[in-house]
Amino acid sequence: MTTPKIVSLPVVGTGGSLGLAEVKTDMLLLTKFTGMGLFPGFQEIDSALKGLFSRQMKQARFKGELGESLVIEVDPKAYPGYPQRYILLVGLGSSANYGPKVACKIFQILVDKAHELGVEHVTVQIVPNRLTGATLNLKGTAHLLTEVVEAKLAALVQGMGLQKISVLCTPQARRHIDDGLSIPPRHNRTCCTDVI
Repeated sequence: MTTPKIVSLPVVGTGGSLGLAEVKTDMLLLTKFTGMGLFPGFQEIDSALKGLFSRQMKQARFKGELGESLVIEVDPKAYPGYPQRYILLVGLGSSANYGPKVACKIFQILVDKAHELGVEHVTVQIVPNRLTGATLNLKGTAHLLTEVVEAKLAALVQGMGLQKISVLCTPQARRHIDDGLSIPPRHNRTCCTDVI
């Protein structure tokens, strides 16, 4: 089975924008902590989708609880030229509980949804966070992504259609992300197989 290629991708926006609404990908992963505001770039995406994102979140009563997920399918006829087919929003739970097991759970949900939807390219937004940096740094986060992808691939009877995972990050964070992606996966890593 072919392992999806995982690469870092610096933000594409201009003038302080993260450029999330400009990222061409089959599925964009975004995350939210319980009890906190929305991720950077939410307004940009919601504006480009004429409020679809906020309406879907409200309708689903999405709070950001750990493992809670919402897939928003973007109809190309209703939103011509919008560069993403799906947006996957996943809850991180409380920022006080964030760590390797939470990151693994989020990445497991990402890979499962990508496989379920049959997408070939997903993009993950990883931004430096003062609330979580002490428990899991950027390098560690990127490495856990490779661990989860390897573990999920090994568990599949048939291969997955997922060909590429882009990690969207700031130019300053790119070196740390690349360092994490370059660490070879260590199979049978417990945090990536434990159920939270």
